[in-house]
Formats: sequence, C-alpha cells, structure tokens
Amino acid sequence: MSDISDITVEDTLVPGRECGECTACCQYLSIEAEELVKLPNVKCQHLKGGGGCSIYSSRPKICDQWYCAWHSMPQMSDEWRPDKMGVMLEFCRENFPDPFTGKAGYRFTILDKEKVATNRLLAAFVGSQILTGVPCIVSYIGEPGELPTPALLNFALAQAALDKNGQAILDGIIKALDASAEQPKQYLKIEDGKLISTKPN
Repeated sequence: MSDISDITVEDTLVPGRECGECTACCQYLSIEAEELVKLPNVKCQHLKGGGGCSIYSSRPKICDQWYCAWHSMPQMSDEWRPDKMGVMLEFCRENFPDPFTGKAGYRFTILDKEKVATNRLLAAFVGSQILTGVPCIVSYIGEPGELPTPALLNFALAQAALDKNGQAILDGIIKALDASAEQPKQYLKIEDGKLISTKPN
C-alpha cells in the first residue's frame, strides 16, 4: 500500500475486531477534550482494573472515534493487537521532510522493546512500507506526562529494506528508539483543564 491518505479509520473497521484486554490507548495517549483531560503515559482515571472503560456508554467523543490502525487493517492478524505485538500502530500526518511532505504515514509507538527486538512481522511490515515510500516514525513510552520524540525510519532503514534484512530493520528501530529517548525531554501538565508544556523537575 503506497498511499494511505484516503484511509478513514471509522469507515474501515474490521468487523468483530475487539480490544479485549488491550488498554494501550487508555494509558499512553494524551487527551484534551471538554469532558476529559489526560496526560500521556498515565492511566486514564476511568480505566477499570481488569481493562475496559467505566464510562464506556458516555465516553468522550474523542475516545469513541479513536482506533489504532490494527482495527482497520484486515490483513493484520490478532498478533498485531498492541498489547500482544508490543507496538501500537497509528495512521499519522506529521511534518515529514522531503520527499514525504504531505503524505500520510504510520507511527509505531513501542510499548515493549523486548518484543520488538525479535519481531519478524514488524520488520516485514516496516520494510514494505519504506520500499513503497510510506513515511514511518517510531516513538517510545516515556515517563508520566512526557511527550515522545518521534524518529523517522525511512532514511536510516532504506538499505536494510532494500536488502530485505529483517534483523537489520529491527536493530535500526531499536537504535532509532534509543536515540530519540536521549533527546531533550518535553513534558505536559494539566492546568485549568488544559494540557500545557512544562519543564521537567
């Protein structure tokens, strides 16, 4: 798939695909809505102990309409559920550099580095997207309130993708992840019901 620009998650949900015990989006995403404000890397106050939302029937619109990419990609097996894969996959539009300017791409939020280090499914998917010119960024799970620093994979992994070298792709993802984690950290805090930037303590 060389162009994902026209994908609308809500219109392409895979029938019967359920979150199950996965609560990745309820923990790692930031939310800023009239009904709910939540920091990144902090469990939502409405997340139940065994999984699931305690206000599901009246949850905010932003929660009702957000799905990870696994929910709308039937070619992906159940192994791609974020908690199983150790990766949360999202469609995204970033300020990508040339030649990716204006393109839609994928964000891979790494939940479990150990699972990623040997994940051939992930390597094959990332490699195929790079070969077809889809921008791919990787980010990590940081401290409570910390904004992830994304790293573009396409340039660094171009040769590994051409060589179809799965281990080199995985090693490159971990290297990019480690490099992004070493960048200056940015944090959010909640003030007057809004998310605002703040300096680390």
